[in-house]
Amino acid sequence: MNGEGSKKRKIDGRLVQRLRALDGELETRLIEIHLRRMDEQYFATCTENEIAGHLKVMSALGPGRSCGISRRELEPGLWQLTVVAFDHQGLFSFIAGSLASAGLSIERGQVWTWEEEPEPEQQDRGKARMKYDFRLRRWIPRSQSAGDSVSPADSLERKKIVDVFTVRATGAEPDWEELERNLDRLVQLLLRGKEEEARAKVGRRVIEYLGGNCRVDDQALLPVRVYFDNESSKRYTAMDIEAEDTPAFLFLFTNALARRGVDIHRITIGTSRGKVRDRFLITDSQGRRIDKAERIDELRFIVVLVKQFSHLLVASPDPAMALKNFEQLVERIWDDHERGDAEGWRMLDLADQPVLEAMARLFGTSNFLWEDFLRLQYENLLPVFQDLDSLENYKDKADMWSECELELLDASSFEDAVERLNSFKDREMFRIDMRHILDRITDFSEFSRELTDLVEIVIEQAYRIADSNLRARFGPPQTGEGELCSFAVFALGKAGGRELGYASDIEVLFVNSGPGTTRGPEVVDNSEYFEKLAKAIIKTIRAKRQGIFELDLRFRPYGNQGPLCNTLNQIEEYYSDDGPAWDFERQCLVRLRPIAGGEDLGNKVCEVRDKFVYSGKPLNFGELARLHRKQQEEYAAGGRLNAKFSDGGLVDVEYHVQHLQIDHGAGDPSVRRNSTRKALQALHAGGYISDGDYADLRGAHDFLRCLINALRILRGNARDLVVPDAESEEFLFLARRMGYPTGEEGRLDLDMERHTTAVKRIVDWDSKAGLSQETGS
Repeated sequence: MNGEGSKKRKIDGRLVQRLRALDGELETRLIEIHLRRMDEQYFATCTENEIAGHLKVMSALGPGRSCGISRRELEPGLWQLTVVAFDHQGLFSFIAGSLASAGLSIERGQVWTWEEEPEPEQQDRGKARMKYDFRLRRWIPRSQSAGDSVSPADSLERKKIVDVFTVRATGAEPDWEELERNLDRLVQLLLRGKEEEARAKVGRRVIEYLGGNCRVDDQALLPVRVYFDNESSKRYTAMDIEAEDTPAFLFLFTNALARRGVDIHRITIGTSRGKVRDRFLITDSQGRRIDKAERIDELRFIVVLVKQFSHLLVASPDPAMALKNFEQLVERIWDDHERGDAEGWRMLDLADQPVLEAMARLFGTSNFLWEDFLRLQYENLLPVFQDLDSLENYKDKADMWSECELELLDASSFEDAVERLNSFKDREMFRIDMRHILDRITDFSEFSRELTDLVEIVIEQAYRIADSNLRARFGPPQTGEGELCSFAVFALGKAGGRELGYASDIEVLFVNSGPGTTRGPEVVDNSEYFEKLAKAIIKTIRAKRQGIFELDLRFRPYGNQGPLCNTLNQIEEYYSDDGPAWDFERQCLVRLRPIAGGEDLGNKVCEVRDKFVYSGKPLNFGELARLHRKQQEEYAAGGRLNAKFSDGGLVDVEYHVQHLQIDHGAGDPSVRRNSTRKALQALHAGGYISDGDYADLRGAHDFLRCLINALRILRGNARDLVVPDAESEEFLFLARRMGYPTGEEGRLDLDMERHTTAVKRIVDWDSKAGLSQETGS
């Protein structure tokens, strides 16, 4: 509290009587408090009739009502609107958001707040002293919670606001009663300490309105002018903003101020011919003027960034998510700035519309990208935004390899090499994801190829780093004849087929050439060495989140019961005619492909694979059908569509193609392809799939891969692939992520039905299982 704030204004008794005469129901005590705690500008601006009207609304506030509005029509479509409410930190942002979501544009406005009252005198020094709650704007006992509701005893003294606006309807006249109810509910949530819930509600309403009524203008905004004045008032910092008018700017901006602990005590709003001239009288959350240079810089940055960003918000697939993540970015930049890193925000060209368009698109696409890339790897964000041109073209694998080699060249230790490799991996993943999200990649297969190239480079380098570190201790592994033992890594599944998508698992198999011992300072059996090597590779590649660039070894011989790295002899025995391998493992090996380590060993394992997979022996479809039903029970329960495992889903397409490859691959090597798409083409060219079925399967395969990718981006994990209800907001955002135009999102539901129906017609699991029973397989 400063001295000026604690002085009591002399009450004009005649004014009290005149106000009582205007409305005989007004309490003298309320009038006196109001006159004492409003500033002189209020009385110079408002007439006595207007003040009496404000008091009338104020007198109705209490435990069951925290906000009230009154209005007067000035001309058709234009009203003077008065909002009276209990004060709370950041309240104006909720009022501005409610007006914006009701289709009301503020052309002029004055925002007044009761001044702070001095601390109540203590009658008994032995009693607990009072504390001032800066959010609730009132003195409360130290034992009281800030979230306590309004009581009849304190409703009179509790701090209040009076906001008077001239508002114009941008469409039809709003439902005024609904507007008042919504505002009252929001204020009550705030007073109960549920700020995030209130913020989510008003934010959702604003976004819904913007999405249905606003479009992005191709024209870039003109520069924003921001001026600060700490000389005119001893109590407040004055901030003047001159800029073009943009939808919901006042809501977005004042919300950002509240998140940064800035209090708004008075606002003067002016709009003329598409230009705004707003003055804010502000303090920090403790009621002090803002006069430090870094805080002034911060506020100027927030003004400019919010103004530009609000112009482009509606272009985001999920504007509410974009808004939330944008606010967190602002906080992150300034947290770094306060720690001494002043370069972060300077790296961002705030006048560059393509940069901000990319931000809006990215922030509204995936919470995962925000949490795992923008927050945890913030240093990777701004350089990419600085060079958006680098996202235009596919990066060749050889170029990526060279960049990684240069990154590792100066590594000073094993630990340093691991750090450098993971930094390279994360940076390149972010770049590839950005290319995909910003539609720089039009063919999904190109996205898969670029991701797969990165996976192969990182695994090869992880193997080299780990092997070099182990050899320094144990020496090279050798056979009994003194020959060096080889090691190779094989990709399975999506990685083997070069069909990786967003958040795909990386299924791998580790193989070494045989038994022996190492020749070094510490001698161990090759089996122990290669087990250590497998563990070191897994540990070297760090997944930021479960399922994101995570190596999966579940499909090795004997699964989790077997060694992490098998010998060539073990592979030959396991996958022989008399071996214990199941038919589903035979199916898994269709997409096996060597990606790192010894080339000769890789070729030998592929020869073993071909003998096992393409032996000509019929598949046991009964076994495969039971496995498939078990997958459905686990992932597609409740009748909801799982894009991967439900009937007609992606697994049906992939399994059907693999079954055809196994059926015909013994006599026709041309169908032995790792890629599902290339296998489809080969099967069609060989006459094993009709023209109609080929078109339906290829169309469904492309569609379902894109659908699964969009679901993973939306949810940030690889597991939950259940399609949301067609009436939900999540479905709407999913459709936008997949490129369906606004207003045509319902086409996604029709396309899903069309593709899954076609797949179910072609892939008949019951008839396959029945065929296996007839043939005895």
